[in-house]
Amino acid sequence: MQNQNWRFLSKAIAVATLTVLVVSLSTFVAAENDAARAIYDQSATVKTNIDGIRAFPAPPAGFNAISASDEALAGYGFPPRPDKQTDAAGYAKWAKAMTASKTRWNGELKHSGFYSQPARKAAAPASAISGAPSTGYYYNWSGYINTNTLTKYNTKTSFYVIWSEFNVPVVNQSPDTCDGGWDLQVSWNGIDGNQDGNALLQGGSLSGAYCSDEGSSTSYYAWVEWFPAYDIIFEFYVNPGDDMYVETWDTSATQGYVYLVDETLGIAGVFGLTPNGGPGLIGNSAEYIVERPCCRAGHDYPLADYVWDFWAGSYAYNFVDYDEDKKTSYYPGSQSSSNIRAFMVNDQDSETISSPTYQGDYGIFFEAENCTVASGGCTP
Repeated sequence: MQNQNWRFLSKAIAVATLTVLVVSLSTFVAAENDAARAIYDQSATVKTNIDGIRAFPAPPAGFNAISASDEALAGYGFPPRPDKQTDAAGYAKWAKAMTASKTRWNGELKHSGFYSQPARKAAAPASAISGAPSTGYYYNWSGYINTNTLTKYNTKTSFYVIWSEFNVPVVNQSPDTCDGGWDLQVSWNGIDGNQDGNALLQGGSLSGAYCSDEGSSTSYYAWVEWFPAYDIIFEFYVNPGDDMYVETWDTSATQGYVYLVDETLGIAGVFGLTPNGGPGLIGNSAEYIVERPCCRAGHDYPLADYVWDFWAGSYAYNFVDYDEDKKTSYYPGSQSSSNIRAFMVNDQDSETISSPTYQGDYGIFFEAENCTVASGGCTP
């Protein structure tokens, strides 16, 4: 009997010790991530030509982002890395993007005069569809929107970080329907913007096609924005078809970061953004979006004919999931009712002009509809 009691007591002690160890390790990891987040805020000190946007010091020659500590990464603005054990695929994409970041771009930022705005909800057209996940119709957005029910920012369940990879879409205008100005398409991921009054932190690529009596041209840029503090802020030129990696994250309601890599060109840019006196983040939505920005003649710009846009490796974490190395629970292919499949409609609410389809859990296939060169294009 005495031996049985001892065995029981030994097992209880072992379980209790393991529990304490697990809790302690979880607390340690969270504290380590908190320390790294503080370093981002302390290190984004390089002034740019736009008030409220800061850059990071360039990493020294030979700096290895793959083997560096989280704190060292934060000191030079490299983005948070997925956990190698619980998110091997995400880690591999992050490592590929960091390896491709051969040149750190810190040139002059440029105001575009274009605005990527929060979602503008529209009535469902006659061709509306329904089903899981939830379905929504918007004048300016198409894509997927992961949501939660927060009304105030917090450091546990607010969205913390979102990852995406995609190809910069080729766009054009038909000479037969030349509309005298720019048609635009922006691909981006970001945090917030799905509710009225939301701020919106985001970054991605812009594809523009211009056509008038004077001729035609195209333009392609990497960009960042914190709406409504700034318009779309151009960074560096990209090429149609280039592979882009975008990671967007925040450390507080009033401090966000965007890391952009053109993996084809080997150019990376990272900037810290603040609301510059405007509203802060809540962290109640994370988005993977194709948009037509604002504003031309009082309307959103016509959607440039992008034909198709392919995305891979898109997903998001809140603070708790990231700190505890949990498997991702927010991604485009989620069938939860809190995930919204967003369709873009024309100004007349009569037809869909951009639609997404999830490819597995983490991929998205975007398609331009009723807005192509072959169908006569879109008008504002």
